[in-house]
Amino acid sequence: MHTQVLGLNSDLKAALAGVIANVILGASSLYWKALGDISPQTLLCYRILISLVTIAAILAINHDLRSIIKRMSLRLLIVHTLAAVFVVINWGTFIWASINGHVLESGLGYLLAPFVAITVGALTLGDKISLTRLLALITIAVAVSYLFTTGTDLSHWVYITIGITWGGYACFKKLTTLDSFSGLLVETSVLTFFIPLIVLTLPITLSLPNTISLSKITLLGLCGFVSVIPLALFAFSASRLALSVMGFFQFVLPLTQLFVALAFYRQPVSHSTLICFSVIAISLVLIVAEQFIQGHKLIANKI
Repeated sequence: MHTQVLGLNSDLKAALAGVIANVILGASSLYWKALGDISPQTLLCYRILISLVTIAAILAINHDLRSIIKRMSLRLLIVHTLAAVFVVINWGTFIWASINGHVLESGLGYLLAPFVAITVGALTLGDKISLTRLLALITIAVAVSYLFTTGTDLSHWVYITIGITWGGYACFKKLTTLDSFSGLLVETSVLTFFIPLIVLTLPITLSLPNTISLSKITLLGLCGFVSVIPLALFAFSASRLALSVMGFFQFVLPLTQLFVALAFYRQPVSHSTLICFSVIAISLVLIVAEQFIQGHKLIANKI
């Protein structure tokens, strides 16, 4: 009995960690908005650099850096280089949307990302699609098409970009043997390598505005933790919970973004947008519920 209680507490802690990770990611729009005096391109560069330093420090303390070097191969480097392209576009779009008040679109993009991952997985990785998933994908395609043609209150490129890049990023993560921290270390290292070239060739600078306050500079210095803390919480959660349960966390980030958009940004939302948002969410519920049921069937069969 005592063991069961301990197990229950462990599961609750893992579930709470997963929820908090997604809430932090969803609410981080407010963090980037607070740094709106700095250009999104400059913020993106600092996010890459400071995230690299933060993750490298954590892995060095845990003595994991040598093991990463030993495990690296040309294939893994290519996979994470391609993943880095997707994540940098995702980060840049999210920062821009957060500063410019398009949080509803970014939330919608993260809601679409699982469907992008399912589609890409089926077309390129040979993943099987059940009838439930196929119907959900068709429903999503119709909803997004309707939203694209009628949603005059939205910046459509934001949710399309975030959906494609985050869904594609998830697919690349299926191809690696590295954990989340190690993978992000490789990706930020690759992106850091190109920052000097980008700064020299494009109208992007690492210089901060002369009028920026010390408090804003301090806030900027925390951007590595904005990326790393949710990653750590999510890794803790994923290591202790079944994938079927983890699927439910896919709702937390988009719903947090929806709350932030309405409560803090006062972003106007049309009825057609809310309807499409709801239809997509219900479709995701069906897919996650199917995973949950299949997971319980597998456990029952083993017993």
